[in-house]
Amino acid sequence: MATLLRPDTGNWLFLAVIRLVGWGAWALFAGAFCSETVSYLAGRSAPTLPRPVRPLQVLARDLVATATLVFGTATIVTVPASATAYATTDTPSADEPSTSPPHSTEWEPLLGDDTPPLSEPSEPEPRTRVIHRGDTLWNLARRAYGSGDRYPKIFKASHTIDQPPGIPALTDPNELHPGQRIRIPSVRKRADTPPPKRGPHADHPGQPSDHKANHDHSHPPHVSQEPNGAGSRPSRVPSPVVAPPADNPPARPSPTTPRATNQDRPGIALPSGSYMGLGLAAALSLAIAATRLHRRRQLHTNTGDVPSHQPSEPPEPVAKARKAHLDIAYTDNDSAIPSDSDLVAQDHSTPPPDHITLGTRDRTPINLPLAGLMLGLTGDGALAAARAVTTELLGKARRDRAELLIPQPDADALFPDAALTDIPGLTITPSLAAATSQLEAEILRRARALEATDQPDLNALRATDQTDPLPALLLTASVAEPTAATVHAITQLGARYGIGTLILGPAPTGTTLHLNDGTTVTQAEGPHADALTGARLFHLTIDDASAMLHTLRTAAGIADSKLVNIPEPRPGSDLSPEVTSRTPAPSEIHVPAPTDQAQPRLICLQVLGPVRLHTADGPITTGVRRSARDLLAYLALQPGGITRDQAINALWPDHQPDTATTQFNTAVANIRKTLRTATGLREPMYVTHIAGRYRLDPDLIEVDEQRLIATLAKARQATTDPERIAALTPVSDLYTAEFATDLTHDWAENHREHLRRAVIDALARLARLLQHDHPEQALNTLEQAITHDPYAEPLYRSVMQLQAELGQPDAAHRTYRLLAARLADLDTEPDDQTHQLLANLQRHP
Repeated sequence: MATLLRPDTGNWLFLAVIRLVGWGAWALFAGAFCSETVSYLAGRSAPTLPRPVRPLQVLARDLVATATLVFGTATIVTVPASATAYATTDTPSADEPSTSPPHSTEWEPLLGDDTPPLSEPSEPEPRTRVIHRGDTLWNLARRAYGSGDRYPKIFKASHTIDQPPGIPALTDPNELHPGQRIRIPSVRKRADTPPPKRGPHADHPGQPSDHKANHDHSHPPHVSQEPNGAGSRPSRVPSPVVAPPADNPPARPSPTTPRATNQDRPGIALPSGSYMGLGLAAALSLAIAATRLHRRRQLHTNTGDVPSHQPSEPPEPVAKARKAHLDIAYTDNDSAIPSDSDLVAQDHSTPPPDHITLGTRDRTPINLPLAGLMLGLTGDGALAAARAVTTELLGKARRDRAELLIPQPDADALFPDAALTDIPGLTITPSLAAATSQLEAEILRRARALEATDQPDLNALRATDQTDPLPALLLTASVAEPTAATVHAITQLGARYGIGTLILGPAPTGTTLHLNDGTTVTQAEGPHADALTGARLFHLTIDDASAMLHTLRTAAGIADSKLVNIPEPRPGSDLSPEVTSRTPAPSEIHVPAPTDQAQPRLICLQVLGPVRLHTADGPITTGVRRSARDLLAYLALQPGGITRDQAINALWPDHQPDTATTQFNTAVANIRKTLRTATGLREPMYVTHIAGRYRLDPDLIEVDEQRLIATLAKARQATTDPERIAALTPVSDLYTAEFATDLTHDWAENHREHLRRAVIDALARLARLLQHDHPEQALNTLEQAITHDPYAEPLYRSVMQLQAELGQPDAAHRTYRLLAARLADLDTEPDDQTHQLLANLQRHP
């Protein structure tokens, strides 16, 4: 007490109190830090401390989290942000790519991270994961089951898995290689059994064992090792730290604009062996739409002068790519399939590509930023992979969005015997020196433009002056040693100016991938090695790439040199569905015209527009399977009936025979069950099976299209103009929509084009019959035809001529401007004949 009452002249008492409080606070903080560290390593939450010392616990928790993030991303921060590989499930046509490696900063939940299901499955399915650098079975078991001691469960389930080509088998839990696949068995509960006790000498999780490959499961396995020829060394890269998902999930795409992506189908395999991305499929789908619109624009409508040489369908690999795109982006999401006009109109808002999609790993697309890219491809699959990359970029090159520069020798190596002229975005130079000179000039031009407009980057410059095309540029070439320094300098500058390089060979200063004949990355070197090791790259055969380039060429309005004759309609009908080698020809049966006195059927099958079934009580909205819907549409086209093999070839050509047969039988049974339920009649078959042929029962089911076809046939058989006018007048009312707008099969698209063309010809013919005595009716008929085909330029000329004859010159000018606006969607303008007609109308109003 005396000490406390004595005057503190030297401040020693104050300092002692401060020292005591400081050491006490430090002890509490150290205890909180140790508690948080142990809790983190054990995978559980630390107990909450009392309120007075809780701020110290929060500080310790933040310090532990910061330390783990710093050490977990140590290998990532050394890579420039502008050249970081990233993975995304979006397609290039409508995607917003991420900017982080797939295995470093994105949340990738394992079993222990998933939300528990509402009901436990009877047989939980195991999950498959691809090993990344830094992964250990101990860490994966800790994330999946809450305890690293359970890693033998993963090893036991994974050592029999077949690994990708070039990746060694999993034979030792201590030796993991990037690209290996492991199976993580599911559990019914988070902790069905308590974790085994750890021995006093057990290794710390994440630390490599001192034992060699000996299958002793008493120790956690080594960290992963790279498969290189010089021997294997344990990786010193720390394991990635798993952070919880963000509170705010990423924005989802609008339901009205489905994205061409599906986690279950990140790539599309073609029968030829090609493997392509959804971005290329979307670009080819757009190219087919643009090609059709160009052909519609040039289609004549005079009687009897329909071109006898009109391409009936796109090349097979292109057609399969389009179907896959429409199925994944729209059909699988129960979204309306856009028309050709809609696809072309949507292309207006597509930005220039800022990345290239190389392939997939762990069922996730792997993308690399295009600007500043230097990627080298070597090995047996290098040319096939480069072919896929360059073809996809050319598919996105519409409207000066991208440009591919390639020396002539390399173009001949990638695309031998292919027609490479008039392909939008493709520039072939005589040599690599000419290509680098062109790129150097472009860099100088863009640098001056940025300086003159005081814009920070290329995107801002594009927004400032939209009249100056600044496409994304990709140089694809074999680079010899003398020019390597020049290419390297261009690539370094290209990070700012939107220029990348794809080297057919090793890239000394970039990322080099070694590919086996299956285009799997067996070895990678450079900044993106971790993200790409074990990935399977997209690849194209020479024939498939040639067919795709041909489609891109015709999409620009270039005359088609590969013409296919249109089959003549079968006798007794104005139309016939396209018959291909995959769809045997049906018997030629006349379709009788229904009369007004005909007895109403129980069922009406609507195939104009979406395929629907109706009864007297209204539409049948439930019960019809998608396969049954497709079969109904195909049966509607074949009133004489089809065999089971014909249906399988048309609807399930890629299925195994047993699977396809089951699909067919299920579809027929579903049609009968649905119609029996809707009508209350159990006896009718609705789909009859007589003499090996299946057909819709014509006494019970009426098809809306058959009335239209019968009307067109009646008009063809008319012998006088009044009879033709009477027969053609109902056509516009009967053609309510295009054929089966919710089907993506090639036979459906071919028939859709045939039917549309026949209706346009019929309406144009009716207008010619009416124009002398009833010009107003003729004008109205032509306007109806234009609503069904807004790009048919001959129809606009006929309308302009009629408007001028009716004394409406201003209306003729407006028609011309409407045509010009619609042709702008195709990046073209009215031809000389239409322009001359407008000039004549102006001189002689």
